[in-house]
Amino acid sequence: MANQGDGRTDSEEMAAQAAGNNAMNTPEAQHSDGGNGNEPSFFGFTGSYPHSIDAKGRMIIPAAFRDALGARFVVALSPDFQTVALYPVKAWIDRRNELVAYTKMIPKLQDMQDMFTKYSYTDCEADAQGRLLLPQRIRALRLGDARDVEVNGAFDHIRIVPASVGKDQDRTFDEKYPDPLAFLSEMLKGIER
Repeated sequence: MANQGDGRTDSEEMAAQAAGNNAMNTPEAQHSDGGNGNEPSFFGFTGSYPHSIDAKGRMIIPAAFRDALGARFVVALSPDFQTVALYPVKAWIDRRNELVAYTKMIPKLQDMQDMFTKYSYTDCEADAQGRLLLPQRIRALRLGDARDVEVNGAFDHIRIVPASVGKDQDRTFDEKYPDPLAFLSEMLKGIER
């Protein structure tokens, strides 16, 4: 990690910028009303939006996500390593630090840490029209040649999946959980006291 000249590493510099630029637009601030008694300014990334990837590999970031994502953000693998994800800088640093901590406890997880960092592209930004040029390698790895995608909120990050995968996920959920409330009730038995 490079030193910024003031004793901070690149990661520390990114975190400082994220804290300054996105203080109210982070998942951590979701319960804050900013002291004005109004509703929270950020509820986490929520919603699902159909979009397309153009011939140059660009995709429009949904307007609903742009402010909270920040001017600069990270394109990386999702926490399950199965999709492309967009992270606000702080959320990506938290995820990376979590993997580093796990790897220190369980050295066999080094491959996961390496894969996550290999496919992490820091200092990304959208153009004036809200378009992001998705890095070719992560696009090829997780989106293949898909042109139609779903851009889904996932609380502290944004998931991008081929539209066909999104439809399959919806169908699989309905098959796996025909009665979601009954399933949840069964899982919570014994926990709530």
